[in-house]
Amino acid sequence: MCAYQVPPLRPEGGPRGKEPQSWLEDYLEGKDEILLYITAALGVLMPGFVYLLYRKCHAYYERYSKKKEEERLAEELAESEAVVIVLGKEDGLAAPWAKVIHDKLCDEMVRKPMIWWSDSLDVKELMAFKGFCIFISETTAGGQPTPSTEWFLEWLEDLAADSKLRKKANFEKIRFSIVGFGSSDDGPAGFNKVARTLLKRMKILGARQITEVELFNTTDTDKQTMERFVEFSFELLLQMDKHLPGMSGEDTEESEVGDDRSESSSDDNEVEEKHKKSK
Repeated sequence: MCAYQVPPLRPEGGPRGKEPQSWLEDYLEGKDEILLYITAALGVLMPGFVYLLYRKCHAYYERYSKKKEEERLAEELAESEAVVIVLGKEDGLAAPWAKVIHDKLCDEMVRKPMIWWSDSLDVKELMAFKGFCIFISETTAGGQPTPSTEWFLEWLEDLAADSKLRKKANFEKIRFSIVGFGSSDDGPAGFNKVARTLLKRMKILGARQITEVELFNTTDTDKQTMERFVEFSFELLLQMDKHLPGMSGEDTEESEVGDDRSESSSDDNEVEEKHKKSK
């Protein structure tokens, strides 16, 4: 009978077998110069890669900054434009005064203002407009607007009620002024009714009023009208300068004439007072 022999145990502190290595470690073993060359190559190439990456990112940033600056300048240019919008006939009572204010703006502004007539007004151009709108309105006998003016006022009302279409317009960027021509013979309710209605519609759409509504009585003499119109022209130019993009006019919104939140009754009272003065 054979005796069972226990295999000898390896002492705890005895030497261990060699641990398996990867093929790369086996290959590089004893070849320290290769590691040195690789390290030196990385030390030379990595700064170059970093520099190229920096140049690429910097060039992209410069293009982005240039594009944003061009967009900003284009926006300021668009907000500096002016247009005289005549709500009346081209041979009506308000037409000559519209040409007077247009000529005055041409003399003072670098970019010549446009003049739009209600008979041929393109509402898409108005929706895209972002600058100053000077409305010259004419109220005919009985406090009635001309057919084209009536259509324009109805369009403003429809625009205010259509939230989707309203978002596509830029009325919140528009700064406006209104000059009205009408007869005091129409009575307090009909005197310059077009100008009063226009003021309410523009406020509802979020446009900013920069001057008081200037109402003229067509029964006054040309001399009286011209004196007031010249004063209004100077005030208009002053307010336009204050409300140019980047000017201090942005800080005076609270003190602007005709707060957007004012009730319509206060506007009617203002018109009644001017109606009394014009008599």
